[in-house]
Amino acid sequence: MRFRLGLVGWVSGFFLLLAAVSAQSNEADQLPMFGQPEITRPESLKKADEAFIRDSTLRFGNRQAGSDTLAMQGWTAIRAKKSDMAMQYFNQAWLLNPKNYRVFWGFGALMSERGRLNEAIEHLETARELVDDPVQRVALLCDLGTVHSEYAARLPADRELERAQHFVKANSRFTESLENDPQYAMSWREWAMSLYEQGRYSEAWVKVHRARELRAEPFPPEFLKKLSTKMPEPK
Repeated sequence: MRFRLGLVGWVSGFFLLLAAVSAQSNEADQLPMFGQPEITRPESLKKADEAFIRDSTLRFGNRQAGSDTLAMQGWTAIRAKKSDMAMQYFNQAWLLNPKNYRVFWGFGALMSERGRLNEAIEHLETARELVDDPVQRVALLCDLGTVHSEYAARLPADRELERAQHFVKANSRFTESLENDPQYAMSWREWAMSLYEQGRYSEAWVKVHRARELRAEPFPPEFLKKLSTKMPEPK
């Protein structure tokens, strides 16, 4: 799936990445938060992290500015399909500010791309708790609803209760997103596809029509074909 961080504007932070990669080149680098707390950070890397924080604070003026810049570099890397580089950026942004919602949103996006949806949900729910921008909250909730739905749809039949619980959460997140911004077309679009997976076909068509009215990204033809098979489009 595609994630929709709506922020614009960033400056190049590539030189910072190059300076830190050599000191942080172990397997944990490709895990959110360097695998912490499950993986203990070696003392040598802790010292490198401290040096990186000091240097970045001087370069950017404060830790928040550095964290935001590196997080945006992470999103740029995601769009360029450079997931390893994106994880390095997000981990560095996390070092500078462990409560930056953009970082956890990024972790969620990367875990989703890797098919680790349960972990993606954990990071996205953390981002939801931390986000303080009402505009960004709308898109984040849409992404969260989508991942809850995708996870539920992949669960086997013998986990029906868990499946139902995640669909309930998906509906809750889509509802909250649209309560914040009823004109956010992507939430209508993603909710329509989620409702199809829930077997709620008439409601799915309602969301399809609203998404079209708001000129959302076109639905995949195979989705509309499947939905029409289950229930002809209401006129």
